[in-house]
Amino acid sequence: MTIREELIDYAEKCISGEEISGKKHQWACQRFLKDCKKEEAANVLTHAWPYYWDETEAEKIVEWFSMLRHSKGDLARQPITLTVWQKFNLCQLYGWREKTTGYKRFKQSFTEVGRKNAKSQMQAGVALYEISVMATRNQENYEYYTAGTKRDQSKIILNEAKLMLNGSPLKTLFKITRDAVIHRKTGSFIKALSKEDGQNGDGTNPAGLILDEYHQHRTTEFYDLGLGSNTKEPLLMIITTAGMDLTYPCYVQEYQYCSKILDPNVDVENDEYQVDICEVDPEDYKNDISRLENEELWKKANPIRMSYENGIKKIRQAWKIAKEIPEKMTAFLTKMLNIWVQAKENGYMDMAKWKACQVDIIPIDTHGMSVYVGFDMSAKIDLTSVAFVIPYQTGKYDQTGKEIVKYILYVHSFIPNREKLAERKAKDKVDYDAWERMGFLTVTDTPIVDQNVVMKYVLDTCQENDWNIECLCFDPANASKLMMDLSNEGYVVEEVFQSHKHLNEATQGFREQVYCGNILYTYNPVLNFAMSNAVIRVSQGLVKIDKDATIKRIDPVDATLCAFKLAMYHEFEGTSLEEEIDKFLESDD
Repeated sequence: MTIREELIDYAEKCISGEEISGKKHQWACQRFLKDCKKEEAANVLTHAWPYYWDETEAEKIVEWFSMLRHSKGDLARQPITLTVWQKFNLCQLYGWREKTTGYKRFKQSFTEVGRKNAKSQMQAGVALYEISVMATRNQENYEYYTAGTKRDQSKIILNEAKLMLNGSPLKTLFKITRDAVIHRKTGSFIKALSKEDGQNGDGTNPAGLILDEYHQHRTTEFYDLGLGSNTKEPLLMIITTAGMDLTYPCYVQEYQYCSKILDPNVDVENDEYQVDICEVDPEDYKNDISRLENEELWKKANPIRMSYENGIKKIRQAWKIAKEIPEKMTAFLTKMLNIWVQAKENGYMDMAKWKACQVDIIPIDTHGMSVYVGFDMSAKIDLTSVAFVIPYQTGKYDQTGKEIVKYILYVHSFIPNREKLAERKAKDKVDYDAWERMGFLTVTDTPIVDQNVVMKYVLDTCQENDWNIECLCFDPANASKLMMDLSNEGYVVEEVFQSHKHLNEATQGFREQVYCGNILYTYNPVLNFAMSNAVIRVSQGLVKIDKDATIKRIDPVDATLCAFKLAMYHEFEGTSLEEEIDKFLESDD
């Protein structure tokens, strides 16, 4: 069996449940299988997918680890035999290649898994491989760095690399000093960075950077340092377990972003970023933490540790202590089960249900229909969005005899200039450039988003589609003059205040309509991205979208709810079902 065949078999078993794994790891498996199908299609149809699988390169990294040695425990000084989960990560990293260059496909890697699952061993082995095999191949001098929050933590992977060479036939290829491992032939090295190195950028043209336990990092200094390489095949690797501070960049940025890369229901893709998240799923413990007594669930966060008896015993012992001492439970959940314990279950939308509302073509002709237009002008120097909501009667009735109403949704966004576009692209890690080219985003080429440009777009769109504007809906905080001008021109203008009291009904009502399948929209990556970012804030039983909870864009969602608040009360001309029944009965007389 080839490595590719082994990984396909493993991925299929994880997805089917034969191998117990969490939802996000299953998504990683789905991603791998999807990539394999893309490659197969490209081979047959000369499709433009730019990557290929190199079995030889996948075999090389497995062989490399077999020549290194376990550093501790019962297996100390014995050759390393990679588990199938380790192969799933490492062989993808080296097996997938660019067609044009032959270079590695992945430029970044994010692995989140419970403690004591050989993360340091994997990263140390990769670092040794990079500074020797890869540096020699590319005829470059590789600077490879490891970075923790403190110097001692930064040295963990460096020291692991030293220990893995003890008893290894590869040891003669390297020179080991107190502060470095150096490849004799190329002069390439592995060193540990200090906090000062991250602040001033010293030392730095890193061919590779390994961020160890990234959940502890308060800033992105080291992360930014890792993006500064101009080598042929740079690699930024992040390894971590879950943490307890949800304001740090690991949770706020990387974990959220990487989760979206994996999620098949979210339109966020990055073909150069390898991601694997092994965690216990929220539904496994939500509302009843005692369900974690089931040791089978522990496998989701511990693909290696749960494979041998001593590892199981230590997790079992930690669980027993956590149950008896509540203060220990947080550490158990984060370190053993890879759960972000303070992460609130406050996501607004079930993205699978949202995705189910997407259609290829709107099934009715909307010309001449009523439209409600919502605006989010809250960030005039940043992103502005408008939403068009068109209610229509389906001709079908619910059990109460009320005709079912559905809502067609269109959204468009604006950004002031290309400087701001580039800034948002770097911050949000999504391709605003592509969204502009696809027509979902307009650059107004002004210092701030020109509200007149936005209104011209709205009025032109309504005129082109022969939509009758029932109402223009604004948050008055940033659009009071525009609202006054439009009102003077004869348009119906409504204020939609951004409070729990004013938005609760629209926020809950829109979600209910989504879950009932009564919202229709065509593909819109900006809208989908915003919907995946939206979280709610609850106050006295009332809900609204929390604008302060995320740094990511939610403006299209705000605009949508602003329009829906009025659209949900739209009155249709015509007769009710009761009237139709009366007419039918009268016709029999």
